[in-house]
Amino acid sequence: MKRGRILTLITTGHAAEHWYLGLLGPVLPFLIKDLNISLTEVGILFAGRSAFSAISSAGTGYAIDRLGGGKWVLVICLAGIAVFYGGISMASGLISLIPLFWLSGLFSHLWHPPSMGLLSEQFTERKGFALGLHGTGANIGQTLAPLAAGYLLLVMDWRTTLLINMAPLLLAALLLGVLLPPFSLKQTQPRSPGVSRLARLSLLKDPAFGATALIAGAVTVGHHGLITFLPLLLVKKHGASPEWVGICLGIYAASAIIPETIVGYVSDRISRKFVLVVGLTVGGLSLVAIPAAAHGSLIILPLVILGVFLRSLRPVIFAHALDISPPHLKASTVGFLFTTNQGFSAIGPLLAGVLSDIYGIDVALWFFGGLTLAILPLFAFLPNFSEKFKKCSTAATQGNSMML
Repeated sequence: MKRGRILTLITTGHAAEHWYLGLLGPVLPFLIKDLNISLTEVGILFAGRSAFSAISSAGTGYAIDRLGGGKWVLVICLAGIAVFYGGISMASGLISLIPLFWLSGLFSHLWHPPSMGLLSEQFTERKGFALGLHGTGANIGQTLAPLAAGYLLLVMDWRTTLLINMAPLLLAALLLGVLLPPFSLKQTQPRSPGVSRLARLSLLKDPAFGATALIAGAVTVGHHGLITFLPLLLVKKHGASPEWVGICLGIYAASAIIPETIVGYVSDRISRKFVLVVGLTVGGLSLVAIPAAAHGSLIILPLVILGVFLRSLRPVIFAHALDISPPHLKASTVGFLFTTNQGFSAIGPLLAGVLSDIYGIDVALWFFGGLTLAILPLFAFLPNFSEKFKKCSTAATQGNSMML
């Protein structure tokens, strides 16, 4: 199958994988009101989901590198998300909600190790672009889903909204099952299990990889914190309608649709370090500014800035991590990064929920923005990504030429 068709299918599947993540924003204020859930308990829900996601990311990456496979992991991922988020509509309280919510994280993070590993393998010389387009699929899903939810909530309750939105994921799972060819990322070298374990250990000990993982975690906390607590801020403090919440979240996601691919492409050509420093600085300041703008339409400005500068950074982070990792550990590299991301996401919303119950919900956005800015000193550990990558690419090209 041609690379372009594979990229199209994976990008479409990624849009579906993020569908409920976008849908949940407008639904969440009504869900917690109906089930009488506090903001601290919201933090517990998201912390548990992130913990299960971390287990899923690390385990899936390791299993695929060792055992191969990938296509049916993606199909099961989409079908599982549909089943568990649809099941949330049956919850009668926090106790029944917790297992459904947490297990949804287990299935949602089956996606990234095989999909991003496949794209890295297919687009060796253009990883930033391919991963950027993959991220654009997520942005499209998270643009359309909150808009759909916002308007559906005007005519039906949150339970029905969750149920009928199982359809896009089940359709996408069927599409991948029929059209995506089987693929395997199973490592072919090194063959010694001992050497493989040493390679993974050396990856974890690499300061550049460690700094990249922590930066990825901070970006993830800022993004997930915004889409979780912004709807609560708008509804609980400012009395916003569900369609306005959907519009705000949709604008935030839509503002990254084109920039994410462009940012990924630019990072292939210039310093990834420069792109990340600018993105985190502008994004962190915009997060801090959101509570002051949340009372009216002025909030659109920081949301657009966040989409362009912060949300668009993920392909740059993953492209660098894949550049510096051994070629036979692509799925593990993605799994490690997502495990770090979810570790941050487990702690961040929980702290934000506790702080919000004590000091008010504005503090949650200040917390996420402050964490994003606080991570900037880690860039001292990062090399100039593009120069390092170009040197590696040149050496590989020269080596291939010599062999020929």
